[in-house]
Amino acid sequence: MNRWKSVLVGSLTVIGLIGLLVALAVWTRPVRHSVKTYTALITAANQSDIPAALALCSKRYQQREDLKLAPEGGIIGLPRNIHKNFQAWRQGPFVWLCPTNRAGPVYQFIKEDGAWKFDGPVGLLRGRGEFVPMPGVSLTDEDAAESFDYSSPLH
Repeated sequence: MNRWKSVLVGSLTVIGLIGLLVALAVWTRPVRHSVKTYTALITAANQSDIPAALALCSKRYQQREDLKLAPEGGIIGLPRNIHKNFQAWRQGPFVWLCPTNRAGPVYQFIKEDGAWKFDGPVGLLRGRGEFVPMPGVSLTDEDAAESFDYSSPLH
């Protein structure tokens, strides 16, 4: 009888761990996909590939910005690097990414047409997690903007 209890407890533990891993994968999917989009955008910018960059940008960003080649190479206005200690987090229905080490620009990613797309800069992250929104930048729709928690950007 003790053997069956051990098998049952072991089986339930394995099932629970698998369930936990699946839940974690689902919860982190938006951030992981946004980071993948960001790295593809860096590659497109570094290769001066405007069509590839446009495919990674939201329609709203494409309407605001006219992507042009930079004389020294790359694409004007697009990020070109990422620090190994970058930060990315969910912010309401969006994903925000700070490609530097603890302080610097924050870029927004939105889900559009089933994929996470680059939506441009939304502010600056300063020391101690302080987020400073960019003046004149509409972060989102009115109702989604109300769900932002600027006091705690690291989620």
